[in-house]
Amino acid sequence: MISFTAEQCILVTGASSGIGEAIALQCNALGATVIASGRNRERLEVNKIRATCPERFHAEPRELMEDMEALPAWIKSLREKYGKLSGLVPCAGITLTAPLREYDLNTAHRMFDLLFHVPMLLTKGFVDRRNNVGKGAAVVFIAAAGAITPTASLLIYSAAKGALLTASRNISKELAPAGLRVNSISPALVATPMAEQYAGLLGAGALAELEQTYPLGLGAPDDVAGAATYLLSSASRWITGQNLLMTGGFE
Repeated sequence: MISFTAEQCILVTGASSGIGEAIALQCNALGATVIASGRNRERLEVNKIRATCPERFHAEPRELMEDMEALPAWIKSLREKYGKLSGLVPCAGITLTAPLREYDLNTAHRMFDLLFHVPMLLTKGFVDRRNNVGKGAAVVFIAAAGAITPTASLLIYSAAKGALLTASRNISKELAPAGLRVNSISPALVATPMAEQYAGLLGAGALAELEQTYPLGLGAPDDVAGAATYLLSSASRWITGQNLLMTGGFE
């Protein structure tokens, strides 16, 4: 059975909606102290009320793309406020539908900043031995199935997530001697506000049509959260450098 203790403090970014929200709430329900970060302060406070143990659910709003170089220092400030961290889940993200003919350098920089550079800077702060509990601490990156299976018009998004997957494997090798674990999850289409935005760009009824291509139906945020809590917990103590592909049978 997966469980955490109140002494295990887990930082989840992108926790104001979708997959990040589900991971933050599930970690809290399983006993962990959660630092939930996102841009929407009001939504974070609502989630604190919804949490199983609100006294162990701490809202820390932040715009991650503002002063990105200060993110490792922000991790340090969270450690000083809440204690050493046991887990990190960088989950903030956006999607973009654009084929090669619409490739724009500024847009690509912005996507890579949020989907790759922000997770790297957060992890840089997390792996500082002064900020984590040491052996048993874990990082779980949220990548995407599109980084493995080509999807038309998701060029920049998929490339950024692909970079994240490669980095995850490299970092896992670097940190294994210290007992820190690094894994990733690559979900296909999950029913979140971001998925609805993506489907909306494809046209009316696109989401229902896409669902027909998934033998097990579309994923739910809690499906990904269940995998994330496993990879954060001691139940997966012998797993590192892996990517869990979650597709509901979609090929």
